[in-house]
Amino acid sequence: MSMKEGSWWLESKLDPRWNCHGKGIVGGFALPKAAESKIETMKMQYGKQPDDLEYEYLKD
Repeated sequence: MSMKEGSWWLESKLDPRWNCHGKGIVGGFALPKAAESKIETMKMQYGKQPDDLEYEYLKD
């Protein structure tokens, strides 16, 4: 799978505080660095990530 510039988002129905989005290199199964960084920041702010947290993306 090729990696390209696109939009990513994280979504949780259990805890909507974790819902966020951004831009970066997306594709495949790997989280973009910006999404990984956002998750780490939210872990410090909110604690353990919700079990239903999902990552999705669209290539531009």
